Amino acid sequence: MTFEEQFEQLQKMFDSSECDIEVLPPDEEKAKKLRAQGGEFTPLAAILAGTGGVSVNGMLRFLGSGIMDFFERNERLSEMGMTIVAEDVFGGIYGLDKQGTLLYLAPDELMVEEFGDNFDELLEFACNREEMEQFYRPYIKECPGVLYDELPADKGVSVYPPLWSEAGNDPRSTAAVSMKELQDVEIEVMKKLSSQDNAEPNDGGAE
Repeated sequence: MTFEEQFEQLQKMFDSSECDIEVLPPDEEKAKKLRAQGGEFTPLAAILAGTGGVSVNGMLRFLGSGIMDFFERNERLSEMGMTIVAEDVFGGIYGLDKQGTLLYLAPDELMVEEFGDNFDELLEFACNREEMEQFYRPYIKECPGVLYDELPADKGVSVYPPLWSEAGNDPRSTAAVSMKELQDVEIEVMKKLSSQDNAEPNDGGAE
């Protein structure tokens, strides 16, 4: 499909969804360069060339060529070894591996798991209100009082104690922080956990 055809299909999909979907304006200079490349436009390419990002229910965000910056994320988080295509305000990161399989970094497990066969499945999930509510319900429960539709497009929800740790008897506290800060903390913790797992066990030395 051309860009115009693919983007029209996306708009119809978003318009027919019962979710609250907001298409943000792109950086026009970046968007024009992408559209000028021509050829076949996939749904992902059309989002990059036609939006600054797409927000779903104030929680899930498809990256584009604007404030939700696909290029910045993939440069900064290149060590994750996947093409990052979306994120959520809890710190979850969606990406594609080299085969196009859809992956998800779960913020409560700090582990990358398979989420679906391809990018199209993420679009279908995002436009399905029931699936969205069911999937994010546990995260919402841990973040009482957050007004997701009022979160700025470059902010996420920092939770203390973090979602990957036990909360104890007291409720978790939340604060709005930059997505960069939220993701950078996650990656740093993942590195520490990985180094601990890879460390050789200490047998005490003497036999």
